[in-house]
Amino acid sequence: MFGLPGVAVRHVEHVSSYPRVGAHRPASAARLVHVVTTDPAAAFCPACGLVSSSVRQRRTTSPRDLPYGEQRLAVRWHKVQYACRERRCPRKVFTEQIAELPAGARITGRLRRQVGAAVGDGQAVSVAGAGLMSWPIAHGAFIVHAQALLTEPTAVTVLGTMRPAAAGPAGPAAKRPALG
Repeated sequence: MFGLPGVAVRHVEHVSSYPRVGAHRPASAARLVHVVTTDPAAAFCPACGLVSSSVRQRRTTSPRDLPYGEQRLAVRWHKVQYACRERRCPRKVFTEQIAELPAGARITGRLRRQVGAAVGDGQAVSVAGAGLMSWPIAHGAFIVHAQALLTEPTAVTVLGTMRPAAAGPAGPAAKRPALG
């Protein structure tokens, strides 16, 4: 239903407005979507790779995502922070993450891809981002989009032969003027 791999919709609230949390949060939204993690790999410690069942606490984040129709969509991701029980692991705690929202990300990968493609198609960053991200983040999304489109250049073939360096434009017998 939500289309973001690794999470499932827990419930949806239809709200007329909610408090403005940050500069990029919409002042009003038609839908507030609450999601939970369904990817079993999210419980694996990113440092040592062991699965953890030791829940330290629960966290709620608000990643920005694609709009839904003409209305902005507000997302609340209810995720688990685990404690790694491996003694030699340098990472003591970690929070669930998925491919579309790695650790520390506040914008979904699909929103970044859409904005990067829109800027690549010639839209202004302010139009492409629609107020959902700052221009440096939109620029970074465009760079990733452009790099994916670039192809490896073909090898240069020899077009002809060069004359020896000693030979001037008139050939080897040409006299050069004395410098001096």
